[in-house]
This record gives sequence, C-alpha cells and structure tokens, in this order.
Amino acid sequence: MKKCWCLLAILVLGLLTTPVWAAAGGWKCEIAPYMWGVGIDGDITVKGTKVEVDVGVEDLIDKVDFAGGLLAVVQKGRWVNWLQVDYFEISDDENVGKIEGSKVEVESDTLLLTVATGIQVDGWKKGMTFDILGGLRYTRMDNELTISGNASASGSRKTDIYDGVLVVRPSFQLSKRWRFNPTLSVGAGDSDLTYELQPQFQFHFNDTWIARLGYRRLYYDTEGSSGNKFDAAFHGFILGLGGTF
Repeated sequence: MKKCWCLLAILVLGLLTTPVWAAAGGWKCEIAPYMWGVGIDGDITVKGTKVEVDVGVEDLIDKVDFAGGLLAVVQKGRWVNWLQVDYFEISDDENVGKIEGSKVEVESDTLLLTVATGIQVDGWKKGMTFDILGGLRYTRMDNELTISGNASASGSRKTDIYDGVLVVRPSFQLSKRWRFNPTLSVGAGDSDLTYELQPQFQFHFNDTWIARLGYRRLYYDTEGSSGNKFDAAFHGFILGLGGTF
C-alpha cells in the first residue's frame, strides 16, 4: 500500500510542476494520470508449475487491488520524448487458474516503465502526424502462485526485465475536439518478445484540459531461471484526465 501512495504522490507532483518548466523552456507537454482496468490472460509458470490464468473485466472489482498510471509526452519542434509508467496489484483467493481438481491462487504486483525518444513526421493529410521512437521498457514482476488440492504446490517469482522497444504513435485529427492516438510498440531483450497495442481517443475540453479513453494490451513472452516463465498479456480499458501545456 505504501507503494500506491508513493506513486500517487509522484503523479500529483508531476501534474502540478509541469506547466512551470514547460512554459519556461518553450516545450509542448502533455501529462495525463489515468486508471487502467487491468486483467491478465495467458500462462504463468512458477518453479516449473504452469497455470493458465484468465482475469478479465468482470473480475476487476474483486481481484484488482490497485491499478494506475501516468502518460507524459514532451516535445520541442520535431523532437519527441515519451514516458508511460504503471503500477498495479492483482490478487485472487478464488480459482482463476485452470488445473483440474485443484484451487489456484495468484498474486501479481507489477511495475511498468517505458521511456522513448525520437522524431515526429507529418502524415499525408492535415492534422496527421507520426511519432517514431526508440526506447527502453523496464518491468518489475512479483508473481506468487499457490495451488491446493490434487496438484498441491506453491512458489514465487520476482524478476526485473529490460527490453529495447520500437514505438510508433500515429495521431489523427477527427474533429475540433477529438483526436485518435493509437500507440504500437514491439521489442525484445530479456523478453523473447514484447508488444503493445494501445488505441486511445483524446478529447479536448479546451486548450489545456483533456480526457483520454482507450484500451491497452501489453504482451510478454519471457523465461527466467528455475522453470519460471510468463507468456501472457496485461489488458484492459484506460480512462485518464490530464492537461497540455
């Protein structure tokens, strides 16, 4: 819980201080805290025990203890810097995994941090741009698995994952107040493969305040020591409120 309060403090501090240094340096900035209704879909293997896990939208109220994040974009001319950070806790004291005759309990605490930099190029019509960025994704996973019944077992896995990523961020002007901002990324490193699909709609209330509504799917195929493996995706809807300066 202390981690949650620390993250919230960082998000609020960033939102309050960004207009000051942005105006001073002549940069264009967007900073948008958001909530991510995150679930897990795939296979988690801890100490050689593999479980198929499916925590979906209908499970979020009961199983997601905390999920939030921050999106920040800082731009000067055609130079673009992008940051996205998430922290979420998912726990379950019922049966989310699939092993016949056994009860599976899963706890997962995850920190995600992606930073990237690159250039913005114009599209083939007015109001269309493409950000082409290269960067690094850091992932901290703490997965705990407990199986009781016919296949009794337990174990935990803590791991730090570093992946290089290529990020493409198109932006389409739909109307005076609406833009469509999908984000696509793919990479590898400690992971055999990671990719992200993140379509989002951006609504401008005025020249400063914006809302974001979208969906995010972030997939990992990574294997560690002692038979530990994560072949699954985090996914869910995103709702955020922020500002541009």
